[in-house]
Amino acid sequence: MEPAMPTVAAAPSRRHTGSSLIGQLNAEWARLCADDATADAVRCWARYHRALDGCTGLADVEAAVAGSADDVLLALLGLAHDGDGLAGRTVLQLMLGKAVRIAASHSGRDTRESLEHAAVSALWTTIATYPTDRRPARVAANIAMDTVRAVCGELAHDRVESPQAPEALGRPGEISAVSEHDGGPADQELIELLAWAVAADIVSAADATLIVDVYAPAPGEAGGAAAATRHGVSWPAARQRASRAIRKITRAINDDVPAHAGV
Repeated sequence: MEPAMPTVAAAPSRRHTGSSLIGQLNAEWARLCADDATADAVRCWARYHRALDGCTGLADVEAAVAGSADDVLLALLGLAHDGDGLAGRTVLQLMLGKAVRIAASHSGRDTRESLEHAAVSALWTTIATYPTDRRPARVAANIAMDTVRAVCGELAHDRVESPQAPEALGRPGEISAVSEHDGGPADQELIELLAWAVAADIVSAADATLIVDVYAPAPGEAGGAAAATRHGVSWPAARQRASRAIRKITRAINDDVPAHAGV
């Protein structure tokens, strides 16, 4: 079975609250949803965009995106690029859960608050610059991927270099083929790729952590069989898990990005 691809679903009934950035954004979103002027704007969108037909408020947009993510996101991105701030803010909210998970995938690199700020900032920039004409498919997944890359790039200059992922990874060609990067340390590309895959629910955090510890261990840590032992699995089992996870990521990326995307 193909791995589940990142999608935008209707917002959960319970959201993060409080004084954090995510809590503030959710509180702002609740106010927008209750604003009559916002409802008027959504009805205006619906008159000109078939993907939003029947929407009379932001809750309707959240429901619509669950059934036709690409069409709804492309409509909103087009509006945002034409200067509609509410449309851009709506895409941000629809993708906010992904930003939270991307930040969580870098846990330990900085404080949670700083990581969430970095992820939201990267997400906002991605929304503002997303090439709708060139990448009209798998829009949510592409936004998530670009956000991961931006966050990794921001964190990279603070990163302590660790040994490059060895050829023992099994399919190094797959890693370079799907990372979509030219140059840069191999272990950084691996970590970036795995961070996206975890955020996209393609592989589990446990499998991603195993792969990093085995093939790109932190300074002072032993990789390979020693890392497998730390995870409580045999070396052959660790290699099998890594190979299976890499195949899932390869299929997901190949399905996610159109051949003509040029990214």
